[in-house]
Order: sequence, then structure tokens, then C-alpha cells
Amino acid sequence: MSRELRTMEGEKAPAGPIGEDRGDLLQEIRSLSGRDILRRLTQVDRPDAFVRSLPPEDFYWMVKKVGDQDAMLLLESASEAQWQYILDLELWHGDRLDVGEAGAWLGRLAQADNRRLVQWLFHEGEPFAYYHLFRSVELIVIENDEERWSLPEGFFSVDGVHYIRAVDPEQRETLERLLRTMSEEDYTRFQALLLGLGGVLPADLEEELYRLRNVRLAEHGFLPYEEALCVYAPLDPSRLESEPAALPEPAASPGGAVPVVPLEHAESGNLFMAAVSASSDSLLQDRVRLEFAGLCNQILSADRSMSPDLETLVSVCRKASSFVNLGLERLCGKDPAAVENILKRQNLVGLFRVGFGLALKVKWEAERWYKGSWFLSQGLASDFWGDYWGGILAGVLEHRPRFFVGGREGADFREFEWLSDLAECLKVIRRLMVLDSLLAKLTETSPFGPRLLPTEGGSFRPLLFNLWARKILGGSPSFSPLTPAQARRFLEALRRRSPESAPPYTMPGFGEAFVEDFTAVAAEPDPEAAAVLKEALVLIWQEFQEEYGWVSPEDLDERYAKFISIRAPRSMVH
Repeated sequence: MSRELRTMEGEKAPAGPIGEDRGDLLQEIRSLSGRDILRRLTQVDRPDAFVRSLPPEDFYWMVKKVGDQDAMLLLESASEAQWQYILDLELWHGDRLDVGEAGAWLGRLAQADNRRLVQWLFHEGEPFAYYHLFRSVELIVIENDEERWSLPEGFFSVDGVHYIRAVDPEQRETLERLLRTMSEEDYTRFQALLLGLGGVLPADLEEELYRLRNVRLAEHGFLPYEEALCVYAPLDPSRLESEPAALPEPAASPGGAVPVVPLEHAESGNLFMAAVSASSDSLLQDRVRLEFAGLCNQILSADRSMSPDLETLVSVCRKASSFVNLGLERLCGKDPAAVENILKRQNLVGLFRVGFGLALKVKWEAERWYKGSWFLSQGLASDFWGDYWGGILAGVLEHRPRFFVGGREGADFREFEWLSDLAECLKVIRRLMVLDSLLAKLTETSPFGPRLLPTEGGSFRPLLFNLWARKILGGSPSFSPLTPAQARRFLEALRRRSPESAPPYTMPGFGEAFVEDFTAVAAEPDPEAAAVLKEALVLIWQEFQEEYGWVSPEDLDERYAKFISIRAPRSMVH
């Protein structure tokens, strides 16, 4: 895209081809690389008008996908409103304006279109120009040649009167180019701007800039942090219908165009996305796209991610989609018609709050047990319960709970998306509750300390099997590691009744004995808890049998024993 393709300031995008191209291209962005986006953009009729027709949210996504350093062609064609949106998101850390980041972005905009940038700084961006120059330059006004000779090193002038030195030497080139263009465009304004720096009250000006920035961003869903947090306030499903739902009109979106890209990066294949895609109601689709972009922006505000990278943007879209889907499933099951009906009546923030509230209920149940648990009192971490069960516990105890998937979906954790996720999490937590209670009772009669675990972060399983092995072998109860000889005898005893002459060996009768011995110790009076404990012990035994059905007693190695801890031979102890 060349400079001559850039449209004149204020030119409106034509309704026909550009609207059609916008939808096609923005839907492709998810799968295109940054370079391919730029190449694809050149195939659009009037690419400059196309870029300016984009909602600020979609333009920001495109810049992030292309990369800040490679987005010059996009910035060159962008409108001042799109520039402002980027600066509002990129320059602030909390309520403080980052002068270094401001200088970097001004450099990019100056390289894209220096004269248009200067005109913006002379008008809408004047308060920002005052603040940035106040923080970025030292100014000396020279009225005679004698004073000029005594100037310290590093000062430069574009008019022979106003001498300037960049506070950050790396910004000198950008500042000099910018100030020179200002002088050429309107010397009177340039002079007034420099002379006005002496009257700047930086704290007051920064506060005003922050206020104006928040007003602008609030139109896009970026609420102040304290207000944005309400997105995480749980909402009971029964109250959703009674609360009035504020449903925005797509035509009321800032700039008129409806953002497309955030919804394109949501999780596909769930109830929410299937209903939106299948709907024949174009107004509903536009309203959902608009609401979804606002929901994502509110989540970014609540997560204090106001200068997000591309990975954060994608993860927030998936979080929004997942909890909205969870809320929809809770309200209407998996009926597509009912899902679409709910979307027509309710806003996405309310549905998100319903879904997040369901996850919080599971978290609260886990926390109530966790705070008084035996394993926590022993100073043990969640990985004490093994990779999967421990991962489930760690995820649900996070500040904002997540579901552990153990790398099956490309990451260890994801957001709760389905009621089945919550059910699985609750099932695991309740297993841990009864096992924790069992271990607490076992330690009342047998000495225990975390030092008896086979390794740092070791699992609970060797505690059960070491204790039980001694019972099988007729020894005294203890959690301490078995000797190599005891471990071999234990495995041989389990296979004594096995009809197999080659692996995998079965261990007839011992599974039932393992479960009965520990359920007898637990003596759970609650039938439901007793059933959960029995189920957990059966699973543990099945894992043990799968692990050791192939292992010969002679091949037992303390370094790889997951279910029993074996004392290292003396020759290996240093």
C-alpha cells in the first residue's frame, strides 16, 4: 500500500465493496500471518479507505497481528480516531503516562505521516503535545549570538531562536523531525506551543489526559478498574431474567462499524458460537459482535491488561466465549433454539457473570475444605495429589478459577466452558476430600512427616501402598520406604494367585482387599462420602495394577517407583 492510496482526511468509506471486503478480510485475520495480512490488504479495492472504515477494535487487532514495528502501512492509512485508540491503550500504565512509550509511538506516527500528525497535535492532540514535550525536552530561548556560544552540548534549533535538547538522546531524531514540521506548518502555533511549556502543571495535565482517555475508552467497554470488576460478580441464574438487560444497538457503536475480529477469535464449536453462526438474524449477529467486543474490553480492564499483546487479546476472547457458553448451557441446556432466544433477550455480560458464578461455587467449595485440610497442615502443595488431581485442585484454587486439562488442548489450563467441566472438577475435589480425611486417620496411628515422601513434591500414593504392603507382608504399620527386598516380596505376594505366566500379570482378589482395608479404616458414616472413597480407591488400584502389571520384581527401581517408595541400596547412598 503506497502513500498515494491514502484517502483524504474525512473521506467516508463507500458502503458497498468496502463493507463486503471488510467482513471477508477480518474473518481471515485469525489464520493469516502479519505479512499475509498486508499482502491481502493490497488486494482490497481502495485499501486506504478500507483501513479507515475499520472499527478501532478491529484496527487495533490488525496492528497487533502485523506487529508494532511493521504496522507503518496501516498507521499511514489510519484515521486520527484510530491513532487515538492505539495511543489510549499503549501509552498508559495504570494512571501514569509512559513518556518513553509515547515517544516510540510518536516516532512511528511521524514516520507514517508526519504532517498529519503535526496537524493533530496542533488541534485535538494539543494537551498531549504539551505534556509530552514538557516531559521530553529542555528549552532555552536565545536572543543574541553571545548566548548561543555558551549553550551546553546536545541542544538543537529549527528556527535559530528556540533551542531544544531531548531528555532521552534516543528520541532526538524523532523530536527534531516533529518540531521542524511543526515550524514549517504553522510557526505561530509552534512558537506558542514551546513558550506555553513554561506554564504547564504536569500533574494536573496528566490527570486531565487520563480523564479524557477514560471517557473515550468507556465507549468501547473499557470501564475504570473498579467498575469493570463487576464483570466477575457472580449472578444467580434465577435473577438473570428479573434484571433489566441493556441491549445496545449496533448503530450506536463508536464510529458506526461493528467490530468483527474479537468474536472471530472466540472458541469455536460451543453453543454460543454455533448459535451466532447459525442465526439468520443479521441484527442479532451484529449486536452480539458489538457486545462481545465490549465484554472483552471490560475483562481487559478488570484484569488490568490495558496494553495487551496479541496472546492476551486471544485469551480474553476465549475466556469471554467460554463463560458465556457456560451460562447459556446452565440456562437452556443444549437446545439451539433456546440458546438463540436467550441471546435475543439477555446481554453477554449477564451471561458471562452467570457462567463465572458457577465456577466460583466450585472454587468456594474447594476452598472451604482446603483451608482445614490435613495435607495443607503438613505443608504439602497441590502436586501431592498427583499431576491430574493436583492440577484440578491448583486450577480451581486460582484467584479466577480455571479448568486443568494437562496439555491435552495445547495448554495446562483453560477456562470453564461446559457444565461437564464443573462436574469433573467437583468429582475430583470430593475424592481429594475423602482421601485427605483417610490419610489424617492413618497418621493418627502411624508416624508421618513430609520427609517420608519419596521426593520433594512426591505423591500421596506411596503412603497408601507402603502402609498396605507392610500389612500384606505381616510387618508393623509404617509410611516409611520399603527395602528393595520388601518391595520384591510385596510384588511377588500380589501375583501369587495370578494365572498368567507372562506379563501383564493380574492380581486377583487384592484389589478388593486394598479397597476394603482402607474403607474400614475410614469408617465414613456418610454413605455418599463412603461411595466416593470407594470409587477413588478403585481408581488408585487400577492405576497401580496398570503400572506394575508389566514389571518384574527383579526390575523394581526406586528411581521410577510411582506407587511405592523404595529405600535406595546402601551402595547408592552417599
